[in-house]
Amino acid sequence: MKRVFLLLCTLGVSYLLTAQTHLEDSLKRELGKAANDADKIKLLADLSQYYMGLDNALADRYGNQMLEIAEMSRNRELMVRAYLSNARRFYEFSGSQDAVVKGLDFSNKALELAKNNGLDDYAALAYVYLSRGNRAIGEVDKALNFSNLAVALAANSKNDSVKVMSWLSLGTTYMAKNEKLLAFRNYLLALDVAEQDKRYALLRSVYSNLSGFYHTLNDYEKAKDFEFKKVHLQRANNKLYDLLETYNSIGTIYRSAKQFDLAEKFYENSIALADTLKFDVFKLNTYGHLVNLYLINNQFEKGLAYFKSHKEMEEFIRKAGLDYFLYQSYGAMYTFVNKLDSALYYFKLAEPGIEARVTKTNKYWFYSSYAYYFRKRGDYDNAIAYLLKAKQLSTDIGSLDYLQIAAQNLDSLYQFKGDFKKAHLYSSLYYQYKDSLQKLAKEKDLLSLEIDNENRRKEREARQKEAELTRSHNIQYMGIVIAIAAIFILLVMAGIFRVSKTTIKILGFFAFIFFFEFIILLADHKIHDWTHGEPWKVMAIKILLIALLLPLHHWLEEKVIHYLTSQHLLLAKGRNLYDKWFRKKKVQTSLENV
Repeated sequence: MKRVFLLLCTLGVSYLLTAQTHLEDSLKRELGKAANDADKIKLLADLSQYYMGLDNALADRYGNQMLEIAEMSRNRELMVRAYLSNARRFYEFSGSQDAVVKGLDFSNKALELAKNNGLDDYAALAYVYLSRGNRAIGEVDKALNFSNLAVALAANSKNDSVKVMSWLSLGTTYMAKNEKLLAFRNYLLALDVAEQDKRYALLRSVYSNLSGFYHTLNDYEKAKDFEFKKVHLQRANNKLYDLLETYNSIGTIYRSAKQFDLAEKFYENSIALADTLKFDVFKLNTYGHLVNLYLINNQFEKGLAYFKSHKEMEEFIRKAGLDYFLYQSYGAMYTFVNKLDSALYYFKLAEPGIEARVTKTNKYWFYSSYAYYFRKRGDYDNAIAYLLKAKQLSTDIGSLDYLQIAAQNLDSLYQFKGDFKKAHLYSSLYYQYKDSLQKLAKEKDLLSLEIDNENRRKEREARQKEAELTRSHNIQYMGIVIAIAAIFILLVMAGIFRVSKTTIKILGFFAFIFFFEFIILLADHKIHDWTHGEPWKVMAIKILLIALLLPLHHWLEEKVIHYLTSQHLLLAKGRNLYDKWFRKKKVQTSLENV
């Protein structure tokens, strides 16, 4: 039963990132300057999400103010956005069943309003939010239906954000159903659109989902690849507050890969960056990750000491109204360090809140950790009772992994009691679940091959498109070169034959304009490669280039046109050519007449 309970003390902090680069003071300052309802609703949404957990009453006040402004505006789009923003803040504060239920309520209101007013894009987003809420409470089939409805509406949308969110929702729902190949295909569809759109928010969301996807396959290197893509993206867009969460995600992947030193390094990077940004509240999230790291690494005393030494975590959890998670965390950690009286005290404090307010997955963890306490105490009857509850929840959730753990521990507990008949029953179930998991593992290997094939196919298509684009560009360059050559030939011909000076000057002007603009066109690609698109570097090089080319352009144009219009050598040659040709023609004609 050595399945380490992960602390849930980080709940309610990660959603603070929804404010992105805005903090409390700047949000309030911008709200005071907001001139229209749309801006006010956006800022109130950020503030309501910011205060969730810190001050829930204030968060509700901002959320209600947002709804009131939207209602008074009579603008249906703003009203739907206000409902969805409220749904989002409750989903991201999903430490309790109540929060998810409130999120679902707001999502349903948004859907009804969007459908009644023909707002298909917003209806698709409402379906995405309904899918999210149903996944949170374990209603995966309902979630799948809502995700499919979102994708169906998004198919006719011109809004890339709606398409990406719909495909990500469907992919995540397939992940919940353990249909990973279907999930991957939907994630790839979202990635294609996001990469073409190139907006930061879309790329960040897709990279996060693909990182999580590979993490579940235990393909930690590819999971890291997508997280490091996020690092580059966030640094390029100066999204340092988002980078905090990315550092934590990288740390968690290293933790799963049992590279504990590197995991700790990235958690510490997150804390250091939060100090630089003076974003102290975010550090609570990272503190929780570090406690989990120590527990998973069997450093139970260190984990407990770290948790107790950072009292701000405890204060936050209490203010957030999640005290039952705090008690559960203490109960689990005191069990690990064999302080069983203290563990019992905290488990008893946690149980009423856990029973009344949390989701099925959170209840499973509570029952499992409480059963482990009773096992260590030698109270096998209570251990069995809580493990049976955990097993039932595992069935409801549909997790074979949880079922295997429960069956294995029930087998051991019944053996300790001398009830070998039931022990044999649960031993059989354990091997049944184990066989199913091994089958899934083999399917996972096949899935990895299919995913590699899918990636190679995508790479081949990308290379083919790139080759076609290069070919198209080369044809265009060749056409431009031919056109420029033709203009210069016409210019030289104009100097040979009797053409007005004005015509030569006009031809010369356009010939040299085309020639030097072609040089700048060729230089543009190299400049962007050298500078990586940094505007000030591009501008500096282009100023230098134009400073060199412009005088050369004017000097060459003046000299060539002057030479051609003076018609010294070329005109003489032209006349000689003319005289020879036409004299020869005249002589030939005379002879024929004779």
